Amino acid sequence: MNSTVPIEKHVVLVGAGNAHLVFLKRWRMSPWPGVAVTLVSESAEIPYSAMVPGHVAGDYRWDEITLDLVRFCRSANARFVAAQVTGVDAASSRIEFADRPAMAYDVLSLGLGSLPAAPPGWAGGEWSFSIRPLGRLARQLELLEASLAESPRPFHLAVVGGGASGCELALAIQRRLSKSADFRLTLLQANRQLLPSFPNRAARLMSDRLRAAGIDVRLEACVISGAPGRLRLSSGEELACDGVLWATPAAPPELLRTSGLSVDESSFLQVGETLQSRSHPTVFGTGDCVTFLPQPTLPRNGVHAVRQGRVLFDNVREFLHERPLAPFRPQRNCLCLMNTSDGEAILNYGSFATKGRLVRGLKERIDRAWLDSFGLTPARSASEGSGADNHSLARRAGMADAAAHLMRCGGCGAKVSGEVLSSVLCDLNIPDDPRVLLGTLAGEDAAVHRVRADLFGIAADKLVEVQTVDYFRAFLDDPYLFGRIAALHSVSDLYAMNARPFSALAIATLPHARGPIQAAQLRELLAGATRTLNELGVVLTGGHTSEGHDLSLGFAVTGYADEDQLFRKGNLAPGDVLILTKPLGTGAVMAAWMRGECSAAHFDEAVEQMLIANKSAAEVFAKFGARACTDITGFGLAGHLLEMLDASHVSARLNAAAVPILSGFDSAAARGIFSTLQPDNARSVDRIRNTDSPPTWLFDPQTSGGLLAAVPVSLAANVLDELHRLGLGRATVIGEVLGTTTTPVIELLA
Repeated sequence: MNSTVPIEKHVVLVGAGNAHLVFLKRWRMSPWPGVAVTLVSESAEIPYSAMVPGHVAGDYRWDEITLDLVRFCRSANARFVAAQVTGVDAASSRIEFADRPAMAYDVLSLGLGSLPAAPPGWAGGEWSFSIRPLGRLARQLELLEASLAESPRPFHLAVVGGGASGCELALAIQRRLSKSADFRLTLLQANRQLLPSFPNRAARLMSDRLRAAGIDVRLEACVISGAPGRLRLSSGEELACDGVLWATPAAPPELLRTSGLSVDESSFLQVGETLQSRSHPTVFGTGDCVTFLPQPTLPRNGVHAVRQGRVLFDNVREFLHERPLAPFRPQRNCLCLMNTSDGEAILNYGSFATKGRLVRGLKERIDRAWLDSFGLTPARSASEGSGADNHSLARRAGMADAAAHLMRCGGCGAKVSGEVLSSVLCDLNIPDDPRVLLGTLAGEDAAVHRVRADLFGIAADKLVEVQTVDYFRAFLDDPYLFGRIAALHSVSDLYAMNARPFSALAIATLPHARGPIQAAQLRELLAGATRTLNELGVVLTGGHTSEGHDLSLGFAVTGYADEDQLFRKGNLAPGDVLILTKPLGTGAVMAAWMRGECSAAHFDEAVEQMLIANKSAAEVFAKFGARACTDITGFGLAGHLLEMLDASHVSARLNAAAVPILSGFDSAAARGIFSTLQPDNARSVDRIRNTDSPPTWLFDPQTSGGLLAAVPVSLAANVLDELHRLGLGRATVIGEVLGTTTTPVIELLA
């Protein structure tokens, strides 16, 4: 039997605002046993909003002001999901997405932020911007700057909204784009003064700075409608402009209105003093998307959100343990620092306001300290913590004795419960296939295939069955994404032999957890797998599930082929060129991710490549008559190429400079981070010639790696053109097959 801490509760944080970042910082220092935390955000990298005007003005690089959520969540031992939430089903305790299955929660915290409100019917235009999302705004301004540099012309930008954000960004944009000929900027404010929630002195300081920067400030200029090229004001005036930046008062995300949660007349989520939803106590809310009922006019700013994060962390913990919650007490006055893009900043605290270089220095120190506070320190083990808390959770799961919940049986007693399994299978989209007589939904003890030549389109005397199996421990903390990649990896062996998979049996191991938690995890896992299998025309015909320490998944895959058309490792011919369809490096990149040292950009690049199926590549190689092929997986490029060379009794020459490598591989390798299988793969180093120090990517194990095939040199250009046309843009010739030999080796060209 295994002793583990089963997962009893799932806390989901939607949005990467300040409150949720504080929550995760505290979670990293003090996780709660039996609880899993997931952060959902559309972007894997988020800028710190207080430093965005400085970036726009040219004071900071983008990487200096952004927080990498992939690394941060990994360091905090929290799951990160990069996806857009499209709905909240509060009645069913689920959040919904456009392109992945719904996610169940026990506690949900919404920190969705807000968006500026444009007039009804606003049609937008090429140069119509919104201040949020901030990352998109920064990219759009870069495009505008490039456009004005490439095609110099007069350009009039209208910034709508004279609050702190609108004023700061107006000054930053003016500084950045004023070097363009005939650029001018107008700031439109509907109220009688700028910064209406600030004291008069702060407003005067900002007004003076805007005018000194050459910005035309229009007060009591309320925009009521418009179209590309013009804005209509409430006075009846039409203002001609070439672009618009909307920095108007915030509006909540539309999904709150349809969520079933209690919202105010403007559709902001209503929360009480404990930050819980007025209507659903399992839902908490923070930041710009909420109305704080004890103080409905409380400003929506980052200072309050940071303080909310501390209360949120404590209250979610106390809620899970059925203990009293603490109230959020907003501070009376907040320190506000506004960048004026002239080496100075405005400070406001209560009724006091001043401007100067010392203030800008203070702002710089505070902003950098905030980002530095997310330093990626090792996370504590989730098994550490209060035993009393763990017992409390176990009792509410209906267990008479928490210790009994920690002891898990082996044998068939380790299977996932029938209730969990049946609830998940009913939700899966499994298509019918005439080649499958009895499959998953039949409920029989085994799957049954119809093996008739007419169903496969191959002559009966040439029809062969091809089988393979793959199974491995999860290398990602997102079951849905892991399910997709595991399915792609499992069917790859068949494509490497020019076979067509049509049936798969799943083998899944789920970590010990409460039934609903297991069901949710299995649902995500198999939803990802069946999405991949369905796209490839493969039917999930059954499988086996069990409990274990780690999430694991594999498939036994059955396919068919024409025996005369099979790709074989032993069919290499001297003079053929070697084509690799995907870049190498996933082993080291994912090892870096597991250590919390993989950037979001490197992670996304690796996942993007792992999600490319080898089906199209195999079809291209078959079309052009390739006879030798393999897929590059666990043994790395060197190991799998040597298998082909040994089977064909030939050697090969590789052009090291031509081999495509993931950008994250070099970053990981420079820090000495490699897969644990790398040393075993490197034992073949004595068969690498012409180098004293073979490149480490030769031995990097790949997950869902590409195909390596040999084609006649006369066909190589046509093969590559076809591969590139089908989306395999990094496919390339990496070497050639040499003559026959009794001791095959790999010659390496630098």
